Amino acid sequence: MTDKKNSFSFKITILGSGSCVPSFERYPSSYFFYLPDLEENWLVDIGEGALFRLSEARESYKDIDRIFMSHTHPDHIGALIPLILALKYTPGFERSKPLFIYGPESVRDYLDMHLDFAPYLKCDFPLEFISCPADSEIKIKNCLLKTEKMDHFEPTLGYRWNIGGRVVAYGADGGLSDALTCLSRKADLLILESSYPMNKPAPGHLTTFEAGKVAVEATVRKLLLTHFYPEVAGMKEEEIEAEVRISGYEGEILLAKDLMTLEI
Repeated sequence: MTDKKNSFSFKITILGSGSCVPSFERYPSSYFFYLPDLEENWLVDIGEGALFRLSEARESYKDIDRIFMSHTHPDHIGALIPLILALKYTPGFERSKPLFIYGPESVRDYLDMHLDFAPYLKCDFPLEFISCPADSEIKIKNCLLKTEKMDHFEPTLGYRWNIGGRVVAYGADGGLSDALTCLSRKADLLILESSYPMNKPAPGHLTTFEAGKVAVEATVRKLLLTHFYPEVAGMKEEEIEAEVRISGYEGEILLAKDLMTLEI
């Protein structure tokens, strides 16, 4: 478990920096947030394998307080039902505190479909879904959460958290848009997909260059690139950074790796 006496504002551990393409080194999208000031643990998306990576990070699925879901593609939501199953059926463990799940209405539909199909999944603890319309603001203790609709193939939310004056933004999946720039504005850390190389743009996703372009337009202090498809994952780090720098971004660039930890 994490040492509660650390002095940093919060810590982010990357549980999955990959995509829907299976990879031993890069599991699908998931991020663990440890927030000592709020005394909470969060998950941001929960793709397949996230629970195994969480265990490798020496963090417990039993302690998750909130989950922020961007959309229902399997590489972002695949471990949500296994988490609920584990919380209900782990021997010797009985959860009493609520589990809050945030997301678009399609995530609620996903949950309802599974819970209706398999009644044994229905929780003995409070399972509370908070619907997040695009361009909404929600207060969570001393954190202000803002959402924006991303330009993807199905209803997808990007998230922006202001936690004690530090801003972290998560673009989830989506192409270039004014909403993404707004979400990212002056973020201390922007977690942004970089799915494809500069010369192979694709709808509904960002290239390395486009990720840099967002960071420039939004005046982002630090850029964490993630959600790598195989072609970008196979590039050398200096090649990825060079394609980002063509955009004119001069801030710090980090390339996500599974189990990498950042202190903010």
